[in-house]
Amino acid sequence: MLEPNKIFKFNKSSLILIEGNDKFDFIQGIISNDIKFLKKKKSIYAAMLSPQGRYLYDFFITNHNNNFLLECPSFQATEIYNKLNLYKLRSDVKIKIIETFDIFLVNKLNLDEFTIKNSEGLFFEDPRFNNNLVRVYAPKEFTIKNRKISLMNEDQYNDFRINMSIPDFTKDSKKEKSLLLEMRFDKLNGISWEKGCYLGQEITARMKYRGKVKKKIFSIFIDFKSRLDEKIFYNEKEVGMILSHNNVKGLAFIDIMIDIEPSDYLICGDSKVRYEEPWWSKK
Repeated sequence: MLEPNKIFKFNKSSLILIEGNDKFDFIQGIISNDIKFLKKKKSIYAAMLSPQGRYLYDFFITNHNNNFLLECPSFQATEIYNKLNLYKLRSDVKIKIIETFDIFLVNKLNLDEFTIKNSEGLFFEDPRFNNNLVRVYAPKEFTIKNRKISLMNEDQYNDFRINMSIPDFTKDSKKEKSLLLEMRFDKLNGISWEKGCYLGQEITARMKYRGKVKKKIFSIFIDFKSRLDEKIFYNEKEVGMILSHNNVKGLAFIDIMIDIEPSDYLICGDSKVRYEEPWWSKK
């Protein structure tokens, strides 16, 4: 878990503001989760799919001052902005990329350091997990005065993310190819099965009710020798694909149709790999 004296600043994340009288119905029709949950909670996690039900983007959505903030990787912000504008048609919706806030990841124990008025910023527990991870949207001029708290760099955060089996689906999926149930998106609280239709919903629902998922994302534990390749093998048969890793732990897509003994190792490059269901999928 995130150490109490550590925080991380998402310098590579952006926020998109969505406002207007039709914002609820507009967003509801294009995301995998139910926007109505924001009437009772601070945030949701959701995806946008292609018409063929393939993964395009994932993001957090929060309710702030009766408008929506959509948090996404900065390199995707313009692309998502353009996609939203394409879908809005004649809806009374205004969309813009804003630079009002800095985004932090903190341990819940450190929230006292962020004395932010609701009108100036916000914080919310990561909706994917039930733990102490909290995201903070702080005004740009905000500074942390406690010298005992240290800022993690990108490498330290990535190592933390991998050790915790937290997916970054810009790296841990195939855009326009991966399917939400392969990504265990339901276990990350990113899918509502009760809401009405949304873009790409039919394929996701069909996979759930017909049980046609052939591979899923898993945590992996690596007995590293000298190299790792992209493909993973079992008894000389390709059974998976390695994703984010740090040569000790990582994530991988593994074929669940293959009968593999739990005690057996898989082979990746010249290294051995053991896999198990991610902790967040066991809840």
